Amino acid sequence: MIVEKKAVNHFLLAKGHLLPATRLDSAGAVLRDLIVLDANSLDDAYFSLYLRVRRFDVAAFERGLYKGRSMARVRGLKNYMQLVPREYMPAVYSASKAGREAAVRSLLGTWGVTDEEYRDISKKILESLDGKEKTLAQLKRDLSAVSRDIVRKRKEKAANVSIVAQAMHDRWMLLRGGVGRHPGESPGRFSIFKDRFSVELEMDRGEALLLLAKRYVKSYGPACAEDLAWWLGITLNEARHALDKMENIEAVEIDGVEGQFFIDKKDVPRIKEIEDVPIIFLPKDDPYIKAYYNHARLVPGEHRVMTKFGESASAVLIDGTVWGTWSSGKLSSVCTVTLYKGHPEVREESMEAAAREAGRFYTGGSVEVKITQ
Repeated sequence: MIVEKKAVNHFLLAKGHLLPATRLDSAGAVLRDLIVLDANSLDDAYFSLYLRVRRFDVAAFERGLYKGRSMARVRGLKNYMQLVPREYMPAVYSASKAGREAAVRSLLGTWGVTDEEYRDISKKILESLDGKEKTLAQLKRDLSAVSRDIVRKRKEKAANVSIVAQAMHDRWMLLRGGVGRHPGESPGRFSIFKDRFSVELEMDRGEALLLLAKRYVKSYGPACAEDLAWWLGITLNEARHALDKMENIEAVEIDGVEGQFFIDKKDVPRIKEIEDVPIIFLPKDDPYIKAYYNHARLVPGEHRVMTKFGESASAVLIDGTVWGTWSSGKLSSVCTVTLYKGHPEVREESMEAAAREAGRFYTGGSVEVKITQ
């Protein structure tokens, strides 16, 4: 079966809750549909949720993120900081464990923290926290008897306590964050993971990969094996093996795009074009773009929407296709929009309204819009 690019994009906009009629009332429900949400930048992650949730409340979401038991911000797939729903924690933990552990070993080795020193300090950190939240400064003070400064070759300096705390965080022993004075402001307090989540994290890696692969195809299909490998951070052979083990999926072709794409059989009839698709400003690392390796249906011509570091740019969607980029920020009163040549004609008022909405989310106030090509 061959499906049209535009129809696929419209279908995925609707499935990803990016159209006004498909938004949900619950940020938690959206997050479960997304499976994980990259959150190296919390502002960008919050804007991704804002676009998908009716009446999204950042302050309320942060209370749930840092005080509740339904989600956490942890080091997840491909070693990214991610928002992970509780139900997917064991799978994400187990699928990402080898990569995270390699990074932790590198961190400790680079800073000259021995296994014995790590064991000693990590034990003392857990004793110091004991059901409480503490900042790094408070932990250093509590562990002053064993704290020491380390200077690396390039004159970088850090305390052994901070390096061990970071390693414990990456191993899901500690959580870091907390509700600050203002939404999006994290005081960076540490707490013990098991104090909030009494969940068994260890599961068979193969089972974890298959579970996540099934959810990925359900949430993001039609997608190819390369897309799945990219999203999970696994080899192409592992991705193909997972797809081979799935039932109730169908292979389709996308007109004008090379490759074979997999989708839940129940979703095939739902791939249709939608009228009046709005202009959408996506933040960096939004899964509508970043969940895929193959962007041929999303980005026209020779344009690139991914950076050399594997991040997706802030993108302007016209009719579901990336036709430009944009930039704004908390300290900027200007939202700059750069459109690609040959973009479809749109009402300037609609473009400016979408830009002002995006800028207002980040700045909390009105912004000037500058559109260039």
